[in-house]
Amino acid sequence: MKLCIILTAFVLMVFTAGTSSAGTGFNLSTKGTKTITLNNKVGANQAQFSSKAPLENIDGGTATVTGSFALDLGNLEATSGKVLVAVNTMQTGIALRDRHLQEKDWLDAESNPNITFDIKKLSGVQIVSSGGGKGVAKANAEGVFTLHGVGKPMTISIEITYVEKAPNDLVMIKVNDFPVSLKEHGVAGRKGIIGSKVSETITIKAMLYGSAN
Repeated sequence: MKLCIILTAFVLMVFTAGTSSAGTGFNLSTKGTKTITLNNKVGANQAQFSSKAPLENIDGGTATVTGSFALDLGNLEATSGKVLVAVNTMQTGIALRDRHLQEKDWLDAESNPNITFDIKKLSGVQIVSSGGGKGVAKANAEGVFTLHGVGKPMTISIEITYVEKAPNDLVMIKVNDFPVSLKEHGVAGRKGIIGSKVSETITIKAMLYGSAN
């Protein structure tokens, strides 16, 4: 009798482990993994950055975003892909400052033309709503953020909205504010500027739009 109980408990443990690792998905008619390509058909893909320093603030600086990723609608945790920000598209509101930003002692656009985020997976996925042709989920995107040629592991809070729409489904991703340390990415800047006119930590957020293939 005891042996039977132990075996039953073991089977239940295995079954539970298997089902809990299946992943979190949307309840939609569309199934499987979709390749999402960022484009401007619905809205402009754009990252915003801000710097708050004692002598100067940069609010709402912008840059163009491109990229693509694989989104498994039945297992959002398995999401992977790459998002790119072209350094030469960054605008701070002052043309001279934009040119300085691309120089070697700053972001060195010639050697490092893109800021990238390689998405490895999603964690902490929470379905906000799902059904009626639309799914919304909150999650943490885990991956490697590379700035100035230096990559660092990073976890970024996001919100995904998936909309079933002919001929191609649409996706919107809100990237919540996250901090980036210039020092950790080897950005020295001109002597005395970082810490006085440019903050040591830059805050970034983004709105991304794409369609499914």
